Amino acid sequence: METILPADCGNAPRITIVGDLVVDWARDDTDAVAAWLADDADWTLVGERTYSGPGAAGDASARVSPERVEISSIVTHGRFASCDGFLEDGSTRIDFSHVFRFASTSKSARIKEIRRYCIETSPS
Repeated sequence: METILPADCGNAPRITIVGDLVVDWARDDTDAVAAWLADDADWTLVGERTYSGPGAAGDASARVSPERVEISSIVTHGRFASCDGFLEDGSTRIDFSHVFRFASTSKSARIKEIRRYCIETSPS
């Protein structure tokens, strides 16, 4: 899978965490994603439903096998982070935005909440 990250990605530890987590989500690597989720994490697929607990990583998978993932931007501040980008599998493009709330400001804090927004379109 081709992976494209923002040029300034990695200037802060949480930027790297978010970038890696979203790439793992796109790859459907549920073990890697679950490792960052707090035991009581909530993952909301906006307009669909909310998944809770350790199984949320599998329940909230990307549901496509992308050939390409591009993360356009990653922004972090304190306990919060967000990123946006898109996945393409050749016939479908899914534009996404994730909003993260970590359990604390600690560098090793796990993710307490994720809200995912997705729009399916045709590839450009």
